[in-house]
Order: sequence, then C-alpha cells, then structure tokens
Amino acid sequence: MIKDKKNALYWSELGMKYFKTGDYLKAIECFERAVKINPLSSVSWSNMGVAYEKLENFDKERECCKKAVSIDPLDNWAWYNLGVAYEKLGKSQDSILSYKKAIKIDPQDSATWFNLGRLFKSLGTFKKAMQCFAEVLKIDPVNIEAEKLLGGLKENKIQ
Repeated sequence: MIKDKKNALYWSELGMKYFKTGDYLKAIECFERAVKINPLSSVSWSNMGVAYEKLENFDKERECCKKAVSIDPLDNWAWYNLGVAYEKLGKSQDSILSYKKAIKIDPQDSATWFNLGRLFKSLGTFKKAMQCFAEVLKIDPVNIEAEKLLGGLKENKIQ
C-alpha cells in the first residue's frame, strides 16, 4: 500500500480497507480525501457511492456515481452502480438506461445482466427478463439464481 498521505491512491486504498471491514463512514471519509486530492478519480467517486449505498443513502450514492460516469463514461462499474442507485430510488427507467450503458461497455458482465433481468421481472416485462437471465447463463453457466429465475419464468409460461 502507498504510504504517501498526499496521494489520492493512498486514501482510495485505505477507503477500500475500511469498506471491506464494514466501516462505511470511515471509508467515505477516505474516498472524500481521495477525490479532494484527485477530483478526476472515477473509481474513488464510484466506490464512495457504493459505501453510501451500504448506509442506504441512495441520493448520495446516485450523486457520486453520476460524478464517476461524467469523469469516465467508459467505466462500466460506475454505470452499474448508478443503475443500482436509480433502482433503489425507484427510478426504474433511469436504472434500465444505466444498466444498458454498462452492458454496452462490457457485454460479458453477468452481474449487470442479472440486475437488469431482475428489474425487468419486477416491472412485469417477463420476456426481457428471460432474455437477460439467458445472457447471464451464457456468461456464467453455473449461476444458480439466474437459472432459478429463468426456470420459474419459463414454467409459468410468462412471456
């Protein structure tokens, strides 16, 4: 780990250590210091957003993730996190758009396909949900949860 406290990477790495221990407030403090030093660190902004999600502060999560994608529009993880934030805020259409942007950047991201499928299912858009779960299984053939959800949709012949 970098030991220079004037280096944004130091604070970002320390933030991740706190995040992994479940101390999300300390993690956020570290990510804030990281972006104060380097305001163009999309990773620090995105990670701060995820820490806010853990604290159920979805408005701050969205704010951080929007900042991350404005800095690096090709950061699929930031788009994924923005999709999660919108979903938690009940903004389904914005969530769908964010997930689709993440998938466009990385079509092999099974987590994003899964979340998109789950969201479509919750909206009653079953055919699209089935397509998403099928994509998850192409990427990750042993994804039991996607297999169960897809199987349940097929059994009910909901299309």
